[in-house]
Amino acid sequence: MLVEEAVWTWERALPLKYVLVSEEWDGELIVWARCADADGLFVEPAPRRERLTLVECAPTGRLRKAVERVRHRSPAPDGSVGPGGPGRLGQLDLVVDRPEPGTGPEDGPFCSPDAHRWQLLDPVLLDCRPSARDASLFDVTVEAEVDGPVWHRTEPADARWRLFNGAGGAGLGNCLRADGLYTHRPLPCAPPLRLIGCEPGERLLNRLVRSRADGDRVTLLALDRSGRVMRHQEHMPLGVVASRPSALGGALVDLWLGEGPALRPAPAVRPVWDAWFEGPPAERGAWAAFLPEGRAEWAAFAAARQGADGPLPDPVRHLDGRHITDVPALVCALGEAVAGPGGHYQQCWGALRGCVCGGERPPAPFTLVWHDAEVAGRALASVSVDTAGETPYVDDVLRLLEEVGITVELR
Repeated sequence: MLVEEAVWTWERALPLKYVLVSEEWDGELIVWARCADADGLFVEPAPRRERLTLVECAPTGRLRKAVERVRHRSPAPDGSVGPGGPGRLGQLDLVVDRPEPGTGPEDGPFCSPDAHRWQLLDPVLLDCRPSARDASLFDVTVEAEVDGPVWHRTEPADARWRLFNGAGGAGLGNCLRADGLYTHRPLPCAPPLRLIGCEPGERLLNRLVRSRADGDRVTLLALDRSGRVMRHQEHMPLGVVASRPSALGGALVDLWLGEGPALRPAPAVRPVWDAWFEGPPAERGAWAAFLPEGRAEWAAFAAARQGADGPLPDPVRHLDGRHITDVPALVCALGEAVAGPGGHYQQCWGALRGCVCGGERPPAPFTLVWHDAEVAGRALASVSVDTAGETPYVDDVLRLLEEVGITVELR
């Protein structure tokens, strides 16, 4: 039985909100515990900003434009940018690999099996100056949250250091190396997690009686009131450090896990979780009440239940554009137009950044009537994610929809 298709129940008056499961090598699903609640699941992420210098960088596209824009804000005598001149870069990926015979610098990011990729999250361009050896190149200093390999390795002399327009995006240039990249970078802290009102399964009962340290890892499933899986967190070690009878009564226990999921939702999105806990939305536009981070979380819930009800059969879909004031809002509204309340529109948005897939066609072409389209046009006028950094985001979305066979009517 697939986890996504499971409907979980228990014979108690309390709602069942979380289930700890693991999967055996043959696909058998092991239920470790059913729980009424969890404390410590929502954690404010700790900032992990770092500074990197892209040495002898040859930027292209929108990265080149960002470099030129920042250099002309407050140039110093040495050509560097003074304080107060940072520039946001959008998504940026750095890939290091060794070229294989017959490949060139324009080839894809994984030309060798040992290629390493880092995501530079929310990067800000702080400083740029002409490189000492070649004034046509730049030493570019960026600040970002660096997500990628944490170990150090010495790159060969022929290694290629390349920049991309986000994951799956087109190239944005190359550099000689990235100073500050190979440094001690601890894994994200995974603080303890308390599971409240748990009904242990047989394996967990045995574990509580005979504590042992082994490699068991579990997945935490979040359920709605109907018992259907609405989200699942990443694998985490099953390390019970304490247990006691639960205040919820009966044979239920509270469990303390020494280490919870490494990645957890922020407290700001908890209202979205509470809304989806009541079940998939029945009315359109419920996502509009949340801030952008909440709308992004809403879109993640919609994607998790993709295919639950299937797309609407209508050859004409209507998109309510009154509340599209940010990118997550557009994702939510489009998913709702295509698949109803709480619905998800399956699309490779990397195509907006130059992904060679070109986007995903729907099972059948349809007409999308976009009402109040001027709202998104105004709100997202300054947003651009294409490789050249020239086309407004909404224009790129319209182009992509039409290229995959969707007829768009703006109203």
